[in-house]
This record gives sequence, C-alpha cells and structure tokens, in this order.
Amino acid sequence: MEFSGKYYACLALLEDETAKLYEKLINRCEKDLAKLLLLNILYETKKHKELLVYIANLKGCVYPPITEECGKEAGSLIKDSLEDVRILKLQFEQSQSIIDVLRHLINFEKSISEEYLIMIHGGVLKHSEDNPAVREVLKYVAEDEERHINLLNLACKLLK
Repeated sequence: MEFSGKYYACLALLEDETAKLYEKLINRCEKDLAKLLLLNILYETKKHKELLVYIANLKGCVYPPITEECGKEAGSLIKDSLEDVRILKLQFEQSQSIIDVLRHLINFEKSISEEYLIMIHGGVLKHSEDNPAVREVLKYVAEDEERHINLLNLACKLLK
C-alpha cells in the first residue's frame, strides 16, 4: 500500500504545529546559545512542513488536512502527537518553564523520529513509495529529526 497524500498532509500539519511551539520557545528563551539551537530546529521543522506539503500535493491532496481525519489516515501516533504538541503549547503559554517544555519535546521528537524511521524502513522504502525522490527526502527528514533530539538535549544543558 502506498502512503496517501493525506498521510503526508497530516505529517505536515504536525510539523507546522511543532514549529509554532518552537517559535514560542524562542521568543521566551533568554540564553542566546540555546536560542541558536532552537532556531536551527525551527527552520528545519518549517522546511519539513513545506516538503511534506509538496509531497501531499504531488499525491493529489490539499493542505491543510481535516485534523479529525489524521487519526484515521495517519495512525494514532500522529493524532496523539498533534494533541500533545497543542497541549504543550497551551501549557507553555500558561507559564510552564522552558526547560520542562524542552524535556517534553525531547520525548516528542523521539516519537516523531521513530515515526519517520518506521515509515521509511517498515513500509515506504520496501513496499510503498515507488518514487525515489520522495524516499530520499523522507530519509533526510528522519535524519534531521534525530539531530533535533541532540540539539534539544544540548539546549537543556545550556539552560540549567
């Protein structure tokens, strides 16, 4: 089975919601070196969103998707992750500390990284995605997500 355009649109929506959270973190971050790391993640997250929107469009799907369909189309990890990032954003707006949010984001990025890796190695590369350009782009997105975890860990150390 090939992943649908909606699947990629849901992943793009998740990247968009995550980028909005990173923007809020950057605006409140007072340590310049930690802010530098968060900016790097923000720009890559925005890039991921644009790439995933483009892939969704290639597959005939418009962005944004209907949020309620993401659970059905993209699975519970994506649906739960969308809810988690929205809750984190709300908690941060209500004065949760930046370091607490960063710790949550480390776990969040790990789950998203796993989702990309599962998608790539478990399905896309072997059975589903016949377009080599899409496969290659997804591979790089997965690698970026792994680096985000390292940058978040470093940002936490800088903020202690």
